[in-house]
Amino acid sequence: MANRYKPLSHEAWQAEQAVIILAASRRLDWRRWPAARQVGYLCSFTGSLPVVEAHLGTGSVLAEFYRNCLHNRSYSEQQRCRKVLLALAYKRSELLWRPELSAALAALVQVYPQRCRELADWQPRSRNPFRQLESLVRHLFDQYGDLPTWVLNAWTANRLHDGINIADLTTHLGRGGALRTFHKLPVPLTRKLEHHLRQAPAGYTFLEALLYAQLAARNQLAWLGPVLDSRLGRRLSRDDEFYLRVVDFFAAAPMVDPNQFGPVCDWIHQKRRVGIGDEPAQPGFSLKGRSMAGVLAHTAKWHRQLVRARNNPDSRHPQETFASTWELLPVPNFTGGDKGQVRITQLGSYWELVEEGGALHHCVSSYLNSCQRGRCGIFSLTLNGVRTLTLEVLANRTIIQARGKYNRRLTDTEYVWVTRWAAEARLLVPKHLFAAAG
Repeated sequence: MANRYKPLSHEAWQAEQAVIILAASRRLDWRRWPAARQVGYLCSFTGSLPVVEAHLGTGSVLAEFYRNCLHNRSYSEQQRCRKVLLALAYKRSELLWRPELSAALAALVQVYPQRCRELADWQPRSRNPFRQLESLVRHLFDQYGDLPTWVLNAWTANRLHDGINIADLTTHLGRGGALRTFHKLPVPLTRKLEHHLRQAPAGYTFLEALLYAQLAARNQLAWLGPVLDSRLGRRLSRDDEFYLRVVDFFAAAPMVDPNQFGPVCDWIHQKRRVGIGDEPAQPGFSLKGRSMAGVLAHTAKWHRQLVRARNNPDSRHPQETFASTWELLPVPNFTGGDKGQVRITQLGSYWELVEEGGALHHCVSSYLNSCQRGRCGIFSLTLNGVRTLTLEVLANRTIIQARGKYNRRLTDTEYVWVTRWAAEARLLVPKHLFAAAG
């Protein structure tokens, strides 16, 4: 049988339709239409995502809204989305069409049935789309006007699933529910912790707000910066209560450098979970009876072992460990300055981690397991070919650490380049990270 008579496979048919639709879409400029007509056009589509994107233009604003708000939604959800988007169009809201807010609007549509006020009664008081979003969330869900500012900020910062479902938490608190009774909390809360959690600064994630509350409850807020920079600030862990006692241990010691808190926590983690040298892991390890001088000496000794390991692999660091590589995070590297003298590059092997730690005298090589599991990526900033700064980026595209030689904070020059890279790569930057820049 001739090839022209063979039936097309479903995949080939989809590709053919996409080409036809793409050609037709080039003759249709929906960008010139009024917002309400664009909403109607967007909500008229069904079918596979590639075909719809061919209609709307791959990477276009409408395609982004379709992917987040309408794709794989039930009929009732699609109709609800149409209602909300049309209402925003009639309000001439700046929320349409901002691709960076499409995920937040999708979450808003999902919890829209739990609103306490009607969208028709909302009046935007600013042309800033982020302020409009905050105002809209307050209007729809904040019945008593006491939503914590960090919850509202999570909507505008697109951090709706950062350790907790912010949309569900918003509706729960908006109806007057207590934080400690929210059924999806990853940790139990006391009344005291809830009180301090509500007072956390606006730009904090849930994890940062929780650490703020835990330290405030212990009268240790002076240690918030070092704690946020340590492994406590990266993710919730069953060991958090233990490490909070490490904070008390540091606070009770006179004249101790707060920047040593993070390295000591890394040493303790290695000792409790992995083991150091020929010693097996010690899950029951405790600081009881230990002095601060002894703990710092053990931490420094472990660090020196990591540095020497590059040139002296032995039974504690088998050769296969040095050959370890992992899949890099989908975060672009950066080149800037005259003749590209500034570079930010992701490290992809254990050798590179050891070299980075040896050059800057810190313990970044201890991140081998986290890199292999895809929890984070380690980046090195070089100026004129010299390593000056190490950065940790979580899988959710948040920069959570920036450390130079001997764990120093970043300089003003490094701050400029890191913020420029973060803007280009669309990375989130917590406020505390650059608090001590310079």
